[in-house]
Amino acid sequence: MKRGTKNNLPPLAFLIAVLCFSLSSLFVPTKIVSSTLPFQIYSNQTEQNLEKTVLDYINQAQTSIVVSTFGEVNSSVLDALEEKALKGVDVTLHYDAKTFPDFPKNPLNFKIVGHKVRGLMHQKILAIDGESLLLGSTNLTKSSFKMHDNLLLGLHSREVTEKIIDQLSHRDYLAVIEETFADAHFLFWSLPGLGKPALNDLIRAIDQAKESIDCLVFTFTHPKITQALSAAMRRGVSVTLTVDKKSVKGASKEAVETIRKLGATIYVNSHPGLMHHKMGWIDQEIFFFGSANWTKAAFEKNRDYLIRLDHLSPTFKKELSSLYRAVEKNRKPYRANQ
Repeated sequence: MKRGTKNNLPPLAFLIAVLCFSLSSLFVPTKIVSSTLPFQIYSNQTEQNLEKTVLDYINQAQTSIVVSTFGEVNSSVLDALEEKALKGVDVTLHYDAKTFPDFPKNPLNFKIVGHKVRGLMHQKILAIDGESLLLGSTNLTKSSFKMHDNLLLGLHSREVTEKIIDQLSHRDYLAVIEETFADAHFLFWSLPGLGKPALNDLIRAIDQAKESIDCLVFTFTHPKITQALSAAMRRGVSVTLTVDKKSVKGASKEAVETIRKLGATIYVNSHPGLMHHKMGWIDQEIFFFGSANWTKAAFEKNRDYLIRLDHLSPTFKKELSSLYRAVEKNRKPYRANQ
């Protein structure tokens, strides 16, 4: 073997090994939430196949499926929903009809609800049998599953699921949805109806931070969040922000530059896809995420949601730490005027 070769496998064997590793997630059973496993996170950064996760949840459905997504839906998901509908499962899909007026391209055998709201219909929800949920940043597209950084949280709770399904039909839903699980205390704000209290809670948590705030945010423009992070740094709190490499050159540039000049550590993703997360971890004790980017439109106009998890179990903290470490492997320092 020539000096400097980094592996001991012949080229063909090495390629086969890489291919097998990349396909391995297709054969790992999805840990679907249940009464004995009510809380579970999934991310393509931690080698989980989000497409398979979504399909496995759909395939579990016996009575009903409710889906909310921004727009286009991957054919594998549409086929699975069609199959379930033909077997008698009650299927409903919500989407943003203003942004995607031509969706669906072909007639579907289940109910679709096109929303034309002041902002965007931007919620990402999959509800199964009125008792299990997937929530997070993931659109139901091939690129979201395969290329972009995304997160899904699985929950098993009939009460929470029924309320989250109900809020889909009410733009100004004004009840905070709350439940305590073994792994975390869960709060869900439906936006824009609860935009002000949701934003206030996020800012209050930033204001009370003692040591660290670590954010992964696709679009970061909200002036009040920018001000809160700036004030936190003046108190000596360490602030780290990872933002999408395209967003940082456009919409997010002003807010990013503001906190960078005050000493925030800024990163951008180094892979071809989007850094699509919308999350912040405060003192490694309080975790915010959801469908909402950190923008005024998300809190004031869009059909979005913000979730707060606190009283985190050691197991859940370990899972979040694994996710953040995985993101670190695919990012690079941001440089002004890059």
